[in-house]
Amino acid sequence: MKVIAIMGSPHKGRGYEIVQKIEAELSRLDEVEFSYIFLKDADLKLCQGCFVCIGKGEQLCPLKDDKNSIEAEILSADGVILSTPGYAMNVSAMMKNFIDRFAHSLHRPKFFNQSLMLVANGGSGLSKVNSSMGMTLGGSRKVCELKVTSTPWEATKNYEQQVQKDIEKAADCLYRSMKNKKLDSPSLGNLIWFRIFKKMASLSEHNLPADYEYYRTKTDYFYPTRVNPIKNGLAGIIANIGVATMKKQVEFK
Repeated sequence: MKVIAIMGSPHKGRGYEIVQKIEAELSRLDEVEFSYIFLKDADLKLCQGCFVCIGKGEQLCPLKDDKNSIEAEILSADGVILSTPGYAMNVSAMMKNFIDRFAHSLHRPKFFNQSLMLVANGGSGLSKVNSSMGMTLGGSRKVCELKVTSTPWEATKNYEQQVQKDIEKAADCLYRSMKNKKLDSPSLGNLIWFRIFKKMASLSEHNLPADYEYYRTKTDYFYPTRVNPIKNGLAGIIANIGVATMKKQVEFK
């Protein structure tokens, strides 16, 4: 099995210590190929907000850097760990740029074979930090998350023991998810997501040609799977209402 950790801190601090412990736990469970990408060292230029990757396709991004090689590494992995310190109740600047550079995958998901773990460390608002990271790699399965609070004073022995237990539990959860490669039948929420984007793409051949081509050949879901017909019908109704509402709001404005 292969795991890659995307590190969003500007230095090797508390987050790195936590992920190293996760690596040790995974190695105890099985033979795991574990690697790191430190965003502080990666050539990942700042997103320019040109919308080309979303509208026309990520292959047409004008920025030439390590983005494609990072994506290839992620796609070759069984598990992905996203780690960042919490800054002002949000991710670090480097992690935010990583999220922006992979925003196209929320329109056209591709990371279906990757199990995702989120690791946030710092002060307050760590749930918000993980929530931001959770919307990064479209199609990935978020299976566990860690929130490790750091304080200006020395942590108690009991708290450090609890953190270690949480690390062991999260590592075990990630391991079991990676072992189970079966793609799940979609939930109602994911079916609605699929239906909304498919409907929007069908109406946006000229403005969003990449989305149009991506969804044109897909029928019931992003990948071949058994879809509950009742959920599928309900998702279609909700998606049609949602898209119609969005169109009316835009036309009204």
